[in-house]
Amino acid sequence: MPQDSGTQVNIFGQVFHIKGGNDTEQTRQLAELVDQKMNFIASQVRVPDNYRVAVLTALHLADEYTNLKQENERLKAEVSVKAGRINSLLDQAESDSGEGASLFQAAD
Repeated sequence: MPQDSGTQVNIFGQVFHIKGGNDTEQTRQLAELVDQKMNFIASQVRVPDNYRVAVLTALHLADEYTNLKQENERLKAEVSVKAGRINSLLDQAESDSGEGASLFQAAD
C-alpha cells in the first residue's frame, strides 16, 4: 500500500506539510487561496499577530461560503419551481392533445 507523502504548501510565510486528500493540485489551490486571503486581510487591518489574521481570514472565508451556500439554495429552489411549471405545462399539453395521444406525432 503506497504511503501518502503529502503536499507541501506555503501559507502566510509558513510551510505546511499536508497529508491526505486525493488531489494535490486542489490542495495547492486551496492553500494559495488561503494565503491570498490572509495577505489581503493583513494588508487591510493591522493586527499584532498571525493568529488574529488567521481568525479574521477564517471568518471572511466562512462568510463567503455561507453567502454562496445561500445563493445555491436560492437557485435550487428557483430551478425546482421552474421544473414544476414545465411539468405542469407538459401535463396540460398532454391532456389537451387527447387521452393516449402522443405529444410528438410523426408527420404523414
